Amino acid sequence: MNRLKLKQITSVLAGISVILPLYAGDLLPAASAEKAAVSIGNPFYTQVTAPVLKPLWSFSTATIPSSLAAQSITALAENGKVFALQKNYTLAALNAATGKKLWEYGSALAPLYTYSKGMIYGVTQAGTLYAVAESGRKVWNTSLPFSNASSIHPLGDKIYVTQGRQLAAVDASTGKLKWKIAEDSNYEGYTDLTEVDGVLIRLYTSAGVLTFPSIIAYDSKTGKKLWEQYRQSMPLTIRDGLVYSIKSLEMLDEDPVNRKVLVSIFNLQTGQLQGERNYRWTDNNTPPDGGFRSGGVYGSAFLDGSNLYVMQGQKVAQYNFWNYTENGKPLKQWNQPLSDHVFPLYKVIQDRLMYYNYSDNSLITMKLANGQVISTKQGENPSVQMDIFGRTMYTGQSDGLYHAYDLISQKPLFTVKTASREFQPSLKTGNILIVRSGGKMLGVKLPAAIQ
Repeated sequence: MNRLKLKQITSVLAGISVILPLYAGDLLPAASAEKAAVSIGNPFYTQVTAPVLKPLWSFSTATIPSSLAAQSITALAENGKVFALQKNYTLAALNAATGKKLWEYGSALAPLYTYSKGMIYGVTQAGTLYAVAESGRKVWNTSLPFSNASSIHPLGDKIYVTQGRQLAAVDASTGKLKWKIAEDSNYEGYTDLTEVDGVLIRLYTSAGVLTFPSIIAYDSKTGKKLWEQYRQSMPLTIRDGLVYSIKSLEMLDEDPVNRKVLVSIFNLQTGQLQGERNYRWTDNNTPPDGGFRSGGVYGSAFLDGSNLYVMQGQKVAQYNFWNYTENGKPLKQWNQPLSDHVFPLYKVIQDRLMYYNYSDNSLITMKLANGQVISTKQGENPSVQMDIFGRTMYTGQSDGLYHAYDLISQKPLFTVKTASREFQPSLKTGNILIVRSGGKMLGVKLPAAIQ
């Protein structure tokens, strides 16, 4: 064999040696990839497409233990300013548009404060109530002491502070303690308060095997107890010296078919029962076990202006609250979203009833014009925080993306990228939105179209 033929054969063999691993399955050991037991794609994945807005500024706030975060206040936005509790537990005021620090106040402050008429009222970790003007000027401080205060309410000319069963009233101008009381151990105090015509009403729950709401009325000047009513919720409204309150009917009237919401009417000053209203309906959609479903979509109500909305299971009914007649028919009725995971938010926004689906953290709206039910579940990942200002809905997702949508059209408006999966309630003052994520505040200028 001459050298030329030998060279040609060698070249062919060299080519075959490269090709064999790919095609000579009978000549080499078989190679196999492990197959998935289940493989499912999601063709409905939706990526939000919207302009990405860059924050104007960022500012770190105090870090609160997760067990206390839900009831803590670390930032407020009012009148073009942001009032933030810093990591060293001092209060700082910022220009909302620029993030520039305007002043600082205090030390060892608690994550609980509120704003009212140009003043900030808060408590220290030792239990001192303080007042500081919007300009940063100290006005007064008063020792309560409520070292674990749960709420602060500026009402009328007083500041009310709650802590469990305790309640204190302080003069808003001078800081002078007017009175302090504590209900007995049979009650657990809530933070719900309202004051009308010199009468302060607070919500409690009674301790025991079964827990029911109670309201107690006090003389706002002295703290003297005027009256209390068991099984009654915070007033729907107080008008012309009368208190309108829904009565809890559990264990009293549990007919699963012939249902009602009962509104009790009390004299504001004496607590004497003046009358009752019954909003009745028939529920033929009883559970298979014949049980009694109460609360939420199955027998609750709220007042919006003059309209009373009664959740009647399959239906939600609208009544004119100030034109009541016994066994009167509702003005309107709609089919409402029914699910064990859906709960009414007791609000009408943009002519829509609002519901919350806590199985997927989505908002459900029902148009009052035609009863259309729309789920606002959107985005690439579950929502961690949701806020509505005007007709814009803001959602912070579990992947750190923060989206804004038009509540009516559902159209994405913009996105802000954050560095955290954790979100707190958003704030807004003027055309500045404050996104709160991962212990930081991000100041975002809103587009002119949605301010």
